Amino acid sequence: MPRLILTLLALAVLFCLLCGPVTWVALRLWKRGDLDAFRPLRAVWIAQVALASALVFGADSLGLTNPMGWMVAIVFAVSLGGAALFALWRMMARAKVRMRVRGRP
Repeated sequence: MPRLILTLLALAVLFCLLCGPVTWVALRLWKRGDLDAFRPLRAVWIAQVALASALVFGADSLGLTNPMGWMVAIVFAVSLGGAALFALWRMMARAKVRMRVRGRP
């Protein structure tokens, strides 16, 4: 039983590490006036979990040493990359809306 609890705790920490940065970016954008920042998060979270799972299974099938280290590194990289791409995408969307409001094509 303690092993199951530790496994669930590790999965919860990894999930928070995976989805935390993109949620923080959405919160920051929402505070700056982007009221639709939280709307696409469900799709972003699913995409991040799918990509991280695929990369972890790929690393495991390659037989890389230290599987837990690779898992944490993959989750961390996917998390930060997803947050950066999400922020870039939302900023570009906001810039496009601003240009439409100003009358530029």
